Amino acid sequence: MSPRKKYLFIGLGVIAALLLFTVAILPVIVKNKAVTALEEATGRKAQIGSVSINPLTLHVKVDDFAIAGEAGPPLVAFRELHASLAPASIFKRALILSEITLDAPTFNLVRTAPNRFNFSDIIDRQSKEKKSEKGTPLQFSLNNISIKNGSIEFDDRMVGGGRKHSVRELNIAIPFISNSPYLAERYIDPRITALVNGASFNFAGKLKPMSKSLETSVHVGLKQLNLPQLVAYYPVKPPADLTSGKLTVDMDIGYRISADKEPELVLKGMSRLDDVAVDLPGGKPLARLPGLEVKAAKLEVLNKNLQFDSIAATGLELFIERNRRGEWTYSRLVSSKKGEPEAAAEPEQKTTVLLPSFSCSKATIHFQDDLPKGGFRTTASDIDLSIGNFSTAPGTSASYRLSLKPDNDATLKTEGTFSATPLTVTSKLQLAGLKIQRAWPYLSQYLTAPVQGSVGMTSEVSYSEAAGLTVQKANISVAGLSARYGKKEGFDLATLQVSDASFRQSDNRLEIGSIRLAQGSLSLSKEADGKLSLLSLIPDRPVPPPLAQKPKKTDKKATSAQAASSRRRTAYNLKRIQLEKLNFAFTDKTFEEPPRFTLRNTNLTLSNLQGPKFTPAALRFSTTYGKRSTLKANGALTPAPFRYKGNVSVAHLPIRDFEPYFPDSFNFSVIGGTLDTTMNLDLAIKDGKAKGSFRGNAGVRDFHSIDAVGDEDLLKWESLQFDEFRGDFDPFTLSIRQVALNDVYSRIIIRKDGTLNLQDLVKKEPAAQTAALPATAAAPATQQAPVPSAKQPPSAGPTAPAAPAPAAQRQISVGSVTIQNGTLAFTDNHMPQTFNSTFYNLGGRVSGLTSEESKFADVDLRGNLENHSPMQISGRLNPLRDDLFVDLKISFRDIELSPATPYSGIYLGYAIDKGKLFLDLKYLIERKQLTSENKVFIDQFTFGDKVESSQATNLPVKLAIALLKDRKGEIHLDLPVTGRTDDPQFSIWRLIGRALKNLLVKAATSPFALLSSIGGGGQDFSVIDFAPGSSELPVGEEKKLTQLAKVLEDRPGLKLEVKGFVDKGKDPEGYRQELLNKKVKNEKFLYLVKEQQTKEGDSSENVQLSAEEYSKFLKAVYKKEKFPKPRNVLGMVKDLPDNEMKKLIIANTVVGENELQSLARERAATVIDFLVAKGGLPAEKLFQGSENIYKAPEKESASRSRVEFNAIAR
Repeated sequence: MSPRKKYLFIGLGVIAALLLFTVAILPVIVKNKAVTALEEATGRKAQIGSVSINPLTLHVKVDDFAIAGEAGPPLVAFRELHASLAPASIFKRALILSEITLDAPTFNLVRTAPNRFNFSDIIDRQSKEKKSEKGTPLQFSLNNISIKNGSIEFDDRMVGGGRKHSVRELNIAIPFISNSPYLAERYIDPRITALVNGASFNFAGKLKPMSKSLETSVHVGLKQLNLPQLVAYYPVKPPADLTSGKLTVDMDIGYRISADKEPELVLKGMSRLDDVAVDLPGGKPLARLPGLEVKAAKLEVLNKNLQFDSIAATGLELFIERNRRGEWTYSRLVSSKKGEPEAAAEPEQKTTVLLPSFSCSKATIHFQDDLPKGGFRTTASDIDLSIGNFSTAPGTSASYRLSLKPDNDATLKTEGTFSATPLTVTSKLQLAGLKIQRAWPYLSQYLTAPVQGSVGMTSEVSYSEAAGLTVQKANISVAGLSARYGKKEGFDLATLQVSDASFRQSDNRLEIGSIRLAQGSLSLSKEADGKLSLLSLIPDRPVPPPLAQKPKKTDKKATSAQAASSRRRTAYNLKRIQLEKLNFAFTDKTFEEPPRFTLRNTNLTLSNLQGPKFTPAALRFSTTYGKRSTLKANGALTPAPFRYKGNVSVAHLPIRDFEPYFPDSFNFSVIGGTLDTTMNLDLAIKDGKAKGSFRGNAGVRDFHSIDAVGDEDLLKWESLQFDEFRGDFDPFTLSIRQVALNDVYSRIIIRKDGTLNLQDLVKKEPAAQTAALPATAAAPATQQAPVPSAKQPPSAGPTAPAAPAPAAQRQISVGSVTIQNGTLAFTDNHMPQTFNSTFYNLGGRVSGLTSEESKFADVDLRGNLENHSPMQISGRLNPLRDDLFVDLKISFRDIELSPATPYSGIYLGYAIDKGKLFLDLKYLIERKQLTSENKVFIDQFTFGDKVESSQATNLPVKLAIALLKDRKGEIHLDLPVTGRTDDPQFSIWRLIGRALKNLLVKAATSPFALLSSIGGGGQDFSVIDFAPGSSELPVGEEKKLTQLAKVLEDRPGLKLEVKGFVDKGKDPEGYRQELLNKKVKNEKFLYLVKEQQTKEGDSSENVQLSAEEYSKFLKAVYKKEKFPKPRNVLGMVKDLPDNEMKKLIIANTVVGENELQSLARERAATVIDFLVAKGGLPAEKLFQGSENIYKAPEKESASRSRVEFNAIAR
């Protein structure tokens, strides 16, 4: 055998032996060594069913491999493993496997403790062995890797209740894996499919796992993965439970790392969530999401560039709650991080997002709030949200559309655009059917009663960082707005509309096209405590402070719009405010009988109301007060400072309705009367004072007032008209062209208790009240007394002391005041028989009333008492200036006095049989000084029968009448009265009454002084003086008697009693002298008779004696005297001188009581004879009276030798 063959056979033998060894022996050795090595390495039982090696194909097969678990099924097992070694491994010095196939691998993994698994002991065992030093890594190339029908079972015992996960039907196909440089840059196309917890999973793509770039491009598919099983592996225990949810993924993933670029991770494809349910601990639902699909066009995750195709959510359902502590559901779910604050992070790259389409359809939000009283619950349903072309790239904008039903029948729709950078938003908003009452749980802390109503709104809203918030074309409507408060009170408003409103934050300006309130009613009252019932809607308790909330993070730099708006007040322009057909009712319960006021069909239009700097706004207002009163206004209104300039009209406004607001001191009631006015008004309030002007016309119609004490008529008229008045408020001026009073009726009543209905029209303090009797005592003096009392208060009564200081600054003028068809009724009920008297046809004119000091009004007023006796008042006056000026003449004619019998009977004690009264009065008041002339003419006044009355005066009233009445039956009196109007006790009628009373007293005490004042020229008629001892009238006394005779001749009702008196000291001597003179005269008279020289009418009293004759006849008297006379020696009577004879005669004349009595009688007779003979008085009017002839006269300076008169009335 040749060596070549020998070596050939040896070689073949060796090869055969090697093949046999490799096929038969080596597998056993490998198996045993592998099992031993595995058991040493893992500490677990290892099992290999068989190992087969094909040295020709370099193919290895391992069957029934298993590594035992701690208990139960094996940790790792597979049915077959096929591996083929490539021949290139020898000369390339690398592990090159041309094929690897693993069939039915199974993994049974168990987590037994945190970070401990059923294979953790193997890891621990391996970590204890020495690690060999690192050398050059073995190059390898694993090709055609295939795993078929694999499974993984994972039992997680650390999850509550334990969780088991499975991966079944796991199939993996990898073309190759190699770290060889020439293969590292080649793509591999792995494929993985499995059922993960029953969800289909597939994975395919291209990878460079051994390349430095790790370039990867794969497709991941996952279908209906059950997510709740994975929630337990979230690093932090979730605050809510994911009770259901399935994940589907169909995604392409690309990943790449390069030395000169940032790593890249790109996702493309679709991911979807189905049937997601999240519950709160305890089982309450938190969220439901039937479907969410995200389609990604290109998600560059690491570069923060996210481009989506679409995101669509269907049937989202959220459950939002707030508990009584004010904690929101989702805020409780967010765990607060405690510990040291984190350091400020470096600025991160902003994420760019592009989302062409986002939609959320059929969503529902369940809202429950337990914080407000009673709680609040609602469901927002049919929520549809769509967003188109969203991008965070600067300058791009997205569109959106949202619609939902906030509550029941309410709907909300909005659509518009927005951009993220810079932040801008535009929106068109529509809201309809939102019920206000549903918000009652929130309003209950601010209101005491629910508010009903339905709100609707449309608007266009935009926002930008440059311009801020802008609202345009906003329209708000509220239908059926109502609330109840107080006792059966409330408001109802059919329509509230705000139209065409806009707001610009850039210049902080609000504009509203119109605000309209239509067809509503409001009832309110002023309660007894003074509060308005409407305010009862606001609770008295303090409003609780809002719950503390975390402050929102804001940028340090405010936007330009926000900064601008913070510097200026909001400017606004309300173009039109309109109230239509509104009704109002107001009740004032501060009164015992609450008055009620109603306004119907109220309409108000206010145009162009601007602020904060107000400009005039056009105003139109009309309403119906009560049944038929109308109130209207048309002008311009400036709210602040307040000013109204325009027209105001009032028609048929009932004055009685406002009687409760009259001063409490008023003691009368208004039962009728309406106010009418049309006025042009310019009223401004500055510094709390009224400024401006006014002009127009006004009238009070059908006025009727009654006395509140007796409920009897007091004052009424048909019409009181003020025509063409005008004036200013400050300083106050008033000008009235004409004042007309028509068909006025006034009544003055003396009540049964003697009080006058006028005296307590205004209640007085008790100290200021006067007795009733003096007020009534003046009434019977003259019937016309009530007339001036009715007219006096406006001119001189309350006006003067009201406001003396500012009166000088006020300018008031009245062109004319006319009175037509006036009636003044007087009734006295305190008399035994009621007395009535009435003035008719009162009328006239007062022209030129003004407050100017130098101008005076002309007065011409007329009337008739009982349609018969005319009255006229004429003259000038100025009651408006500070210093009252009056210059009036009052003429009263033909007043019948017999109707005044009730007064004369009570106060004078006699009835009045007949008589008429005429008055001519003049009054001048200037510089507060009154000067008056009161000329009284009473014609044919005659007392009737005497009337028994305890109140009758004791004064001799009949005497007074007799003294005053002349032969024609007339009484003429002139009663001048003076006084000061600034005297607190000043009363013109009191002065006149006092003058009349003094007249009666004077008639009783000094009747002849009264006669002297009437017609005696001031002479004293009460006494006639005589020379001592004489009964002859002195010449001066004859003149007095002549004047007295004339006075008595004019007073036929007056009789005269004449009484003579003597002076006991002076009259005896004078009597002797007078007796001697009479004797001398008698001697001459006898001589003349004897000589027949007497003439008719001669007597001893009127003879005249010359000096020679006196001596002659003195001797005759001396001779006849019987007293002893001086004689001569012859016994003859001596002739004596005249003086001696007179002395002897006087010395021997005896004057005793009889002589003085005779002298007194003679004196009385002398006066009587003179009054009869020369005065022409009837003798029957004269009576000689007797009295103590020595009575001293009343006046000490008067002579005792006198005759006194005593007047006697018939």
